[in-house]
Amino acid sequence: MKDQDHEVEVLSSLEVRGREAMTASKAPVLVAVDFSADSEAGLLWACNYAEAIDAPLEILHVVHDPADSPGTYKPNGDNPLEPMVDVAQRKLGQFLEQVDRSNPQLSGLERAKQICVPGLPAQRILDIAQARGAGLLVMGTRRRNGLGRFLQGSIASEVARQADFPVTIVKADGG
Repeated sequence: MKDQDHEVEVLSSLEVRGREAMTASKAPVLVAVDFSADSEAGLLWACNYAEAIDAPLEILHVVHDPADSPGTYKPNGDNPLEPMVDVAQRKLGQFLEQVDRSNPQLSGLERAKQICVPGLPAQRILDIAQARGAGLLVMGTRRRNGLGRFLQGSIASEVARQADFPVTIVKADGG
């Protein structure tokens, strides 16, 4: 018994890292989207990465109607009292359909789990990533610079600073 315990303790660091990598590869790749071109770039990157490591893909949208762009979740004419979360879920489905049509080579998007939750984006993204046991969080980032970045910051930067798990930040080409 003692010999077996000793053998477990002397596993090489390479073997331990290999086992950790195998475990981490089954953790979901979580990508947060806000329907922007940058979040589309993050989604494409996440799809390709999840496929490469054979990990499940989860797509998160945090429902938040910011003061600087109200009306993001405007209900359609049929039901003016439609809840924001329902509108957001519909918009997420439309966004994913558009991404799928624009990228026919993309695989894995149809199997991805979709998550739509209300809240303040940075904290909810962190909470959901933690709760889902994400092996990697992927986010697109908007091209704020100068005064706008100073005053508002970046949700992706805030999440990356606070996260205790890997985060990849992606920008769309041309920015």
